[in-house]
Amino acid sequence: MSLSDISYFWEQVLIDTSEAGWVAWIFWGIFLISPLLLSFLTTGFLLNKKTNKIRSASLKVTVLVSGRNEEQDFPSCIKSLINLDYPKELLQIILVNDRSEDSTKDIINRFASENDHVLALHTEDMPDTHLEAKARGIAWGMKHASGDWVFITDADGEVNSNWLSHSLSVIDENTGMIGGAIVVEPKGFQGKLERMTWAYVQMFNLGMSGWGVPFACVGPNMAIRRDIYEKSGGLENAEFCIAEDLALLKMVENSKSKIVTPVSPETTISIKQVPSFKHYLSQLRRWFRGGIDNGLDYKFILYSSFWTGFFVVTFPFYGWLFSWKIYVVLMIFQILSDILLLATQKYKLGLKSHIKYFIFLKMAQFIALTYIPLSFLFTRKIHWMGDGYSVDYE
Repeated sequence: MSLSDISYFWEQVLIDTSEAGWVAWIFWGIFLISPLLLSFLTTGFLLNKKTNKIRSASLKVTVLVSGRNEEQDFPSCIKSLINLDYPKELLQIILVNDRSEDSTKDIINRFASENDHVLALHTEDMPDTHLEAKARGIAWGMKHASGDWVFITDADGEVNSNWLSHSLSVIDENTGMIGGAIVVEPKGFQGKLERMTWAYVQMFNLGMSGWGVPFACVGPNMAIRRDIYEKSGGLENAEFCIAEDLALLKMVENSKSKIVTPVSPETTISIKQVPSFKHYLSQLRRWFRGGIDNGLDYKFILYSSFWTGFFVVTFPFYGWLFSWKIYVVLMIFQILSDILLLATQKYKLGLKSHIKYFIFLKMAQFIALTYIPLSFLFTRKIHWMGDGYSVDYE
């Protein structure tokens, strides 16, 4: 394409823009929200604090993991925790078996017997509460935690050996919570799809935190100061239905403490994909339901964001009707903002391959932004699917 062809194209774009009616301007304006928002979040992502390994550890730390029917994944998770580069005399690892029906109980008991700083707990021994699923295990583990800080991850996750020492390098006496990034192992079609789902969804919390506006922390990679948790009365007294990570976030917000989200390869946790595509869809609905149940501010932001997103991901099917030239320009803006997002994550998180999954990002955006808003038109009921169990929430 010559310079004259490009010049002519832009002249036609300007003509179409000047002749467009107000309806076309509304459609174009709504679509532009997406690339502008992604660019804003990507910039915030870059502004997150850089981590450095602390020179001498002084804080007592508890790492807490709760799992149910996790005999396949728990061993690799525990081994990564055993290999943490943190003084063993300052480290407590709590492994919670939440009423598993497989060999999870035996696995965590074995690791506890072999390592003095590992404690195995079982929720079948805890008093009855209204808590279910992961929240039950977290609450039981917190009852036995002795660390100044409690780090939480999932049984299907593997941590970097410097996870603790780098995460703690960005805190001060006013910090109450630490967040972090998640990367899914891109194995097969579903693994790549989930990797890009996390890449897209977590840009909201990782991006907003860079601008000083913490929006959320994700359950597989977060830490809370134990005294804040205890003063709040714990999860047993928190008002939430599904998202225990948002309930913990609220505790910190109510304490007026800071929330930091460092972004580095050392503070990033790798997790495995969920067992099936059905689990994947269940997870999407659980995330959304957990958010809208967390208050009017979250409800307004999430509903408006997802319905705007619904318009954005369906726009490519009819946007050309107004002007194919402007349609091309808008789609280029969108593609560039998506690539910038992936390139930034690859750079900041030290990922070997990320941008090549671009098509899976577009698929993940389409699934999340059509399935969730449309499904919630019919029911808010959540079928939380775990590994070998499920919990229904009305």
